[in-house]
Formats: sequence, structure tokens, C-alpha cells
Amino acid sequence: MTQALQPIVLCADDYAHTAPISRAILDLAASGRISALSCMTASPHWPEHGPWLSAVAGKVDIGLHVTLVDEAPLTAMPRTAPGGKLPSIGTLIIKSYLGQLALDEIEAEIRAQAAAFQAVMGFAPHHIDGHLHTHVLPGIRGLVLKLADEMAPRPWVRNISDTLSAIAKRGVSVPKAAFLSALGKGFRGAAHASPMNASFSGVYDFTPSAPAYGTLFEHFIEGVTPRHLILCHPGGANDVAEHAALRAGEYAYLKSDAFLASLARRHLRIGRFAETLS
Repeated sequence: MTQALQPIVLCADDYAHTAPISRAILDLAASGRISALSCMTASPHWPEHGPWLSAVAGKVDIGLHVTLVDEAPLTAMPRTAPGGKLPSIGTLIIKSYLGQLALDEIEAEIRAQAAAFQAVMGFAPHHIDGHLHTHVLPGIRGLVLKLADEMAPRPWVRNISDTLSAIAKRGVSVPKAAFLSALGKGFRGAAHASPMNASFSGVYDFTPSAPAYGTLFEHFIEGVTPRHLILCHPGGANDVAEHAALRAGEYAYLKSDAFLASLARRHLRIGRFAETLS
């Protein structure tokens, strides 16, 4: 008797950040190698790249990648983004835990990014997450969940928390994965009424010394549970985006036969969010 394949969500982040990233993600979506993608609607490329998604709109879940670090915001944020540039991730984390965020500015920006998504796509995002996981931070998470509560149908939200035993078993960038999991625990508790993934992997150190992505992926699918989500960052080698070589390595692996073989060995398949509920 053939064993049923367990669906897992494979979500590509940073769509619209650059043209090589968008094209790589589109190619993977069209060929069924990913099941979800997240859009940076604050990017100046979004008005051009967003309509490209019409070619894959029925094949993948398309979501909002809330962007609150490093980039230029869509709205005026004099306290959060003086000079027109959003803060670094370190600054945002510190201010969130000290209660020093200008939450009125941040709420207006999140809503502007959501409006930019809907203006191009014509529908609400299927899921919501955050660039560098900022959607889970104190203060910000309440704004994200408030927005999600107002949307119909209600979008999935990304849980980045997992058990320490699962993180240790995968053995990939354990300190970083454990730190992110700790950051995400508050969000997971606050988002209990929202549909979300139950477990999470895909985190690794974006450094030149990182192992080949195929090796890492074997660990990411180690002992997955129902409603599991893996994030990825495919892109092109000839790109101005940070970590272009690593992004290109992810893209090449996800296009390969080795990727499909790895899933088959674990009796897994790529599935959309709703499929993980069956």
C-alpha cells in the first residue's frame, strides 16, 4: 500500500525586492516547487512585479511580507524612519521590548503595505508574515493580528516558534533558530485564534561558509509535523540584493531533481496552507 504524502508549506520570501528574486520565485511557483510566496509591497518594484503574479495566482498562496526594517517606507514616519529609511533589525527589536516604538506610525505603514497589496492583486493576502520576522515583536504583533482579524477570508499568519527539541534535532544554526523561536512565542500565544503553521524551519546563517542548501534542506525536513512551514529565499546570482550567491544556491536546488527526491524519501509533498489541514 502506497504511503500518503504529507503536505508541507514551502514559502519564498522577498518577492518584489529585486527583479532576479521575483523572477526566481515566479519560476518556482509556476513549476510547483513552492506553495507560497510573500510580497514586499513597500518595494519600489512592487507596482511592476505585482501584476506578474497573475500567471501563478491559482497555483500558490500569495501573502504580505510586512517590511519594517532597512527599506524606505510607503508613509511618512518621522519618528521611526527619519531621513526616509526604516531602522535596522537590532534597533527595532530593542525599541519593541523597551516599549519605545511609535506604534501609530507603524500601524499606518502596515496598513499602507496591505492596501498596496490589495490594489495590485485585487484580493486580500492569503497569509501575512514579516521581513526578518518583525511581525512577531511586542507592539507590532498586535497591529498585525488586528489587521488580519479585519480581513475576509482571514489570512494565515506565520508562526516562527518551534520546540527546542525539534530545533536541536535539525542541528542547523541552533542558536539563531532558538533565538527566533523565543522571539516568536508571544506571537504564537496571541495569534491562537488565527490559522497558522504549527512548526517552522528554514533558518540558517546567511554566510559564505554556510553548507550547500541541499544539505541544509535535508535537515529542514527532519521530523516535520502536520502544518509545517519552511521558508526559503531564492534569487539570482547576478543581483544587488544581499546574499545573492546564497539565494542563487537555494533557487538552483529547488529547481533540481535532488529536491524532489528528498521530498519523496520523506514521503512529503509541497502543499498550500489549506492542504496542511487535511
